[in-house]
Amino acid sequence: MKSNESIAEFYTRVMIVANQLRRNGETLVDMRISEKILRSLDPKFDFIVVALEETKDLETMSVEEQVGSLQAYEQKVSRRSDDNVLEQALQSKLSLNEKRYEQGGTSQQGRERGRGSRGRGSGNAETRGRGRGRGGRDTNRGGRGQQNYVSRGRGQGRRGGYNSRPNIDKRNVQCYNCHKYGHYSNECRGKPNEVNENSNFAEEEQVEGESLMLMAHNSTYQNQDVWFLDSGASNHMTGRKDLFTELNEKVQGEISFGDLSKISVQGRGDVMIKQKNGDHAFISNVYYVPDMKTDILSLGQLLEKGYQISLQNMQLTITDARGKLITRVQMTKNRMFPLAIHHDTPRCLTAIINDKDWLWHLRYGHLNFESLKQLGSKKMVKGLPNIHHPNEMCESCVLSKQHRNSFGNEANWKATMPLELIHTNVCGPLTPVSNGQNQYFLTFIDDYSRKTWVYFLKRKSEVFGYFKEFKTLVEKQSGCYIKTLRSDQGGEYTAGAFQEFLKQQGIRHQFILLS
Repeated sequence: MKSNESIAEFYTRVMIVANQLRRNGETLVDMRISEKILRSLDPKFDFIVVALEETKDLETMSVEEQVGSLQAYEQKVSRRSDDNVLEQALQSKLSLNEKRYEQGGTSQQGRERGRGSRGRGSGNAETRGRGRGRGGRDTNRGGRGQQNYVSRGRGQGRRGGYNSRPNIDKRNVQCYNCHKYGHYSNECRGKPNEVNENSNFAEEEQVEGESLMLMAHNSTYQNQDVWFLDSGASNHMTGRKDLFTELNEKVQGEISFGDLSKISVQGRGDVMIKQKNGDHAFISNVYYVPDMKTDILSLGQLLEKGYQISLQNMQLTITDARGKLITRVQMTKNRMFPLAIHHDTPRCLTAIINDKDWLWHLRYGHLNFESLKQLGSKKMVKGLPNIHHPNEMCESCVLSKQHRNSFGNEANWKATMPLELIHTNVCGPLTPVSNGQNQYFLTFIDDYSRKTWVYFLKRKSEVFGYFKEFKTLVEKQSGCYIKTLRSDQGGEYTAGAFQEFLKQQGIRHQFILLS
């Protein structure tokens, strides 16, 4: 935590990192986040940290409750520091008044109230006292209850004005409520702020303004296929379930906003869109958030996919890794970037089966209907309805039960000695890459002995070099020579240098046909 950072700002930074970890598959419970916040606080919060650890159960205490306690302590410390500053200012003012009275000898009459030290005995012009009396110019004369500049009445007093602030220039004072200058929040006549719960911005200062923009334009875009490009959102989000071609409703979670509110995530899937040329594309890893009133495209998620984003000339431009233009969005008057996207209804991609007999037949892996009827009649499966045999035939069952022609008895040509026939192939690319940054592996199999050699590759272009290394190794060790190499027609095997080497070594190259 930075020394000049508030609790709200620090909490926002922590939750951004936590959401990124959760999006990458990390499981984070509130207790880990709470412990991280307490460990990273500025030393000025040590007292409240000790109090929370001693009096609260961190396992059951929510992050929001913890942040609320820290913010309350922060405000208390801030008010105390402000009071110290005001007291110093008043002390300076009193010292000036004392000099002025010493020079002029002016007395004061009446009841006075102020802020300052309480005590019994003498007070000054800024002393709150209970005594009444009359004052005169002669400070040597006086009676019981008489007050002049040097007062000797019984009573208690505080320095300063009663329940008021000193004469401070409020032109630079900003209200916490309406954010206008010239008054304090307790003097504000405006209504408390209402923060839009659908705001997707991380910082509290940005929530108010941008959420009002969204509210003002909901009526404009609510009936259109408009997505808002947002740099503050950690994920693509939509509240329209009908847009998904594939939705995994097992993905559950919560999304936190700058005002500490949360809304639930009910799934994650892909949304199909229609491009201008008629082709189809997909927006992947989109969160289904039923409470969202607007559709959000995360610029951060687009950057992770390899897209390039630039902002200039009041436009937001998105290009792919090769520099090809994807879209260009003009900024609106309220500094937003709405992108119109055409969706294809995914109903044509989803087969809906209303017949419960066929539905349970498919659910049980094409189990015959007689067995399904027994499961239902004997109550062997809880919740299984009574199944009736339909009049139609299941095409998949008919095709799968047909007999195939027997394979020929004639065996393919096999090697009669080591290295007479070598099978080779390349597999990859594999994700994630290995610790050695390898994403392919190359195999050589001796047809006679079935012995296998495996080499790991970073690129397919390394196949030729590893083949020469393999040839030297096996021929020296066995005393035999490679006569035939069998592979597919991949570019790593059909390259000119590879073919020229096989001709020079007298190795016959056989290609297999891929089905």
